[in-house]
Amino acid sequence: MSTAVAFRGTLRGVAALRRLPLTLALAALLWLLGIATGSLLNGPSVDLLDQVGLGLAVEPGPWWSVFTSGFFASSLLDYVACTAAILLGVGIAERVMGPWLALAAFVAGSALSALVLVGLVTFGTDASDQWLSFLGGEYAVGAYGGAAAALGCSTAALDSLWRRRLRTWLLAATLMFALFVGVAQTLQALAGAVIGILAGWAIQSLALRRREGSFHSSSLRETRFLIGTVVGVFAVGPLLTQLTGTWEVGPLSVVSEVMLQASPDADEVQEACGNDRNCVTLQGIVGVQSFGAAILTLIPVLLLLVCAEGLRRGRRLAYRLTLVIQAYLAAVTVLSILQYVTDPEVTMGDDDFGYLLLYAVPAVLAPVIILTLLLGNRHKFRVESSDAGYRTLGRTSLTLAVAAVVLYIAFWFLEGNPGRSTLLDLAGQLTHILVPFPVPFVVALPQGLLSTVLYGLGGDIIWLCILVLVLNNFRRFRAIATDPAADLGHARELLHDGGGTLSWMTLWDNNQYWFTPDRRAGVAYQVHNGVALTVAGPIGATEHHGEAATGFLGHCSRLGLIPCFYSATDELDAALLPQGFRKLEVAEETLLNVQAMTFKGKDWQNVRTALNRADKLSIKDYWYHYRDMPPGIRAQLAEISEEWVADKALPEMGFTLGGLNELKDPEVLCCVAVDDDGLVHGVTSWLPVFSNSAISGWTLDFMRRRTTGFKGVMEFLIASAVTHFKEDVPSISLSGSPLANSGAGGDDGDHTSLDRVLALLGNALEPMYGFKSLAAFKSRFQPEHRTLYMYYPDPLALPAIGIAVGSAYLPGLSPTQSAGLLRQMVAKEPAA
Repeated sequence: MSTAVAFRGTLRGVAALRRLPLTLALAALLWLLGIATGSLLNGPSVDLLDQVGLGLAVEPGPWWSVFTSGFFASSLLDYVACTAAILLGVGIAERVMGPWLALAAFVAGSALSALVLVGLVTFGTDASDQWLSFLGGEYAVGAYGGAAAALGCSTAALDSLWRRRLRTWLLAATLMFALFVGVAQTLQALAGAVIGILAGWAIQSLALRRREGSFHSSSLRETRFLIGTVVGVFAVGPLLTQLTGTWEVGPLSVVSEVMLQASPDADEVQEACGNDRNCVTLQGIVGVQSFGAAILTLIPVLLLLVCAEGLRRGRRLAYRLTLVIQAYLAAVTVLSILQYVTDPEVTMGDDDFGYLLLYAVPAVLAPVIILTLLLGNRHKFRVESSDAGYRTLGRTSLTLAVAAVVLYIAFWFLEGNPGRSTLLDLAGQLTHILVPFPVPFVVALPQGLLSTVLYGLGGDIIWLCILVLVLNNFRRFRAIATDPAADLGHARELLHDGGGTLSWMTLWDNNQYWFTPDRRAGVAYQVHNGVALTVAGPIGATEHHGEAATGFLGHCSRLGLIPCFYSATDELDAALLPQGFRKLEVAEETLLNVQAMTFKGKDWQNVRTALNRADKLSIKDYWYHYRDMPPGIRAQLAEISEEWVADKALPEMGFTLGGLNELKDPEVLCCVAVDDDGLVHGVTSWLPVFSNSAISGWTLDFMRRRTTGFKGVMEFLIASAVTHFKEDVPSISLSGSPLANSGAGGDDGDHTSLDRVLALLGNALEPMYGFKSLAAFKSRFQPEHRTLYMYYPDPLALPAIGIAVGSAYLPGLSPTQSAGLLRQMVAKEPAA
């Protein structure tokens, strides 16, 4: 199966590439020229570079070099990187703008970015700038400027959300390479990105006559996104300089020295071990030259990336952690500079001052700028975790740290380290374990197996556990409702003013509530996987629903949640679609026009048969509120419900599917099929639908039948409801069948991933819950259909929303049940 899936994925990839002839042609031309000129392994020869490359340390070269330099690369690895840039940048541009415009953007971008690069080098040479006067070589070649320009220009044709995001990512990536690596190609890529984005803005404003689109609360969302991106770039940049350490010259390249743990070379380890062969071997296996040391180098990067994600979500914890980290990095950098400047053995010359201005000052300014940015926007990061989440994080982190300190001190003394090291060395070694960043002083290495193991791996274990705990903390929210009972009561009041056919489900357990400032309308929702999943649409008078929907978006934005309206009708189109939302069909609601139903004709044969059979068996329908039921009826309902649940491999579902507890609502009606012996054969429950304080309809919810009950009991109960409600309301709803037709349709093509998740979930649950057979059963009543939609803001959020929907319907899965459901979701055929 996995081979078939991989083969199908390969075929889809090949088919996608075949739709990009220009991109493939440019990539092929790059390689063909490299092969034809013998440039593939080590780049063009000097004679060829004189003709096709941009001269940096020499004359700029012939005029055509601004065009030809984009079709060569400096090495085999550079050819691979240029190919990736073309496939990404030109590929997206060709898909969005078409081949001819993409080609024009690539060629013009290559030429203009080359001219900018030459101008910068000329300026740097005249000003004796240590960076710009020498950018890693005498010539520059590469397709990066043209690819970045094509990608930046293509953003003009995207919708507002993707336009902002792609421009931000493009600028962030090229700026990171320019500042941390700093060779000529990175500056040309940055110039190409700026040129392309400016060209795209001009096309968007002048040719397409489109202004920058808006997204509700975009200021808050985009500010968080931008600051998170800045922190993420500052996290990845130092790692990039280590990976390209032989030729990076960027102004921030020295940041890696104060941020990432540096592994000592063989001579340093030999000296630290006093030429003890056993010590050197241990350090290579489990110490400072081991795999654990490489992991420890990645910890600061991972920690800052986790903080960047938390900042994007508006998390207060991520804000505090980032402040501490940036303040530490700034302080250590300043301390290192002072140490160097005040060293009596160092004589400061003009070159040294130039070096400090070029590399040391930016290394201090970078964390200071991030600190200023965070402090200036501190009010945008107020999303707190639950108190339990903070307690778990604090207790576990403290326990790990104390355990590491106690064990290390014990091993350190037991293995004879006091004779070789001092207590100051011990303190420094503990700092190495507890602080993931380099310490600004030299410490001796421990000797002995257990102390070396803990020295090399202790920090990894502690900080990887903390990272997992912090990520888990981001999933929790402090209780929003100050008075849940009052919120529930107000939600019930609003339901009497108005709501949809599914709105009574907002009173069920696990829901939170948000109300408009005037409290005339509200939204019920559940939080799963960072998604605020609503239960149907807004509640309250219909004229306030649009205001409630848009207001709820701002509420979610402040909390860093992804808003998602689930099982809502198209009444939300006017409020949500202009905000950039998309919609996906998730269910078909079945509506019965009870006043026009007579059960006559061939199409009603099944229903008439059920009514006749019930009459012969002396089975009658009785209508109760749960509190008014005879005790014997209640006991049998509990027995039938437990029998139904016990027959399922998974627990009873929730969210938009009620259980026995939901029957107990004083305003919910129950219809019970009982024979002359008092035996209950089946039961249905009906939720009220209000409009202007009067009942305007009823919605079917709870459906259970005794396994030994007469065949057709459900047809009998629904037919009884039609007769019972005919004189009071114009229509009733048989509700929707959740997950029964997920993926059946939609209004756009961006929801493929969620379609698959919902389809897999629906297929896995079908044998146990029978959603599709339930939908087929409801169709016997010749209903009218109304589509229920899921409104979502961002295609990138679809995987998270899919998981949230599954968690909402099955909130109490055990690990064993989760594993069984996962196996069923990926099985070729559903279980019987």
